[in-house]
Amino acid sequence: MKVLVIGGSGFVGRALIPALLNSGHDVSVLNRGNQRIEVVTQLVADRDDPAAVGLHQAAYDVVVDTSGYTKQQVEIAFSAFGPSAGRWIHLSSAAVYRETPHLPTEDDQLGGAEVWGEYGADKSEVDEFLTKRTECPIAILRPPYLYGPNNANDRETFVWSRVLSGRPVIVPGDGSAQLQFLHVQDLARIIVRFAETNFGQKAIYNVAEPETMNAETWVRKVAAASGEGVSIIHARNHAVGIAARQFFPFRDYPCALDVSRFVRDFRWDFTFSFNQGIENTFLSYDRDALVEASATTDGEKRILNT
Repeated sequence: MKVLVIGGSGFVGRALIPALLNSGHDVSVLNRGNQRIEVVTQLVADRDDPAAVGLHQAAYDVVVDTSGYTKQQVEIAFSAFGPSAGRWIHLSSAAVYRETPHLPTEDDQLGGAEVWGEYGADKSEVDEFLTKRTECPIAILRPPYLYGPNNANDRETFVWSRVLSGRPVIVPGDGSAQLQFLHVQDLARIIVRFAETNFGQKAIYNVAEPETMNAETWVRKVAAASGEGVSIIHARNHAVGIAARQFFPFRDYPCALDVSRFVRDFRWDFTFSFNQGIENTFLSYDRDALVEASATTDGEKRILNT
């Protein structure tokens, strides 16, 4: 099939494009062209520029949007490629859901919890826009936190840098906020499955490894992949007035989903458990380089000096 990936040069694209190619698909990417991507047709355009995107208008069996953060961005892309697309797959986010007392399901209210700010509100607006489109079948995939090789976000590297250099890890609050993850290679496999599946006119799924864990457990599991122990400090008694993101990779807020619909409908067999996936990720890095990969933040310094 002819597949267009919008984005493609970042964390998700570096896992997705090989997965699509290995499945025999003819892959094109549309992005700003800052990085040359081999073995695919690269279409250069700023996705915020309707005229530039329109120059590449063509029919594709599948369009995968990995970088649609605002309604305006997705409207531009969809008006160029949606009417002639065989299927449209949009990478959304767990941040689209409003606050709930339970793990959010696909039927829960959108709008973005306050803690996610504009990001959650904007991604929610994109999902609401796409659910109203009728030009082609649309799948919306909502993962929580992604991890794996080539992650540009300083998350697992944050922990490894500290444990390998003998620094403590400061965990927000009491470390109990529930988190959930999906290995980027599993996400790529899921997207390929949707590209190759007749999922009907609309399909919306939360996608993640079913395991949830609190922030302290996450730190300990990530540290264990390096073979090193970890010194943990709970911030609740030390971080008055200091936001969690100033000293930790995540907010002090749950990010976990009810993924039972996806597991049931697809009988999905994940390539990685979290323990396997984080070990796989650690092995993709140079151990010596990790020591200096993540500098001590000003927030950490303030807490450690109290």
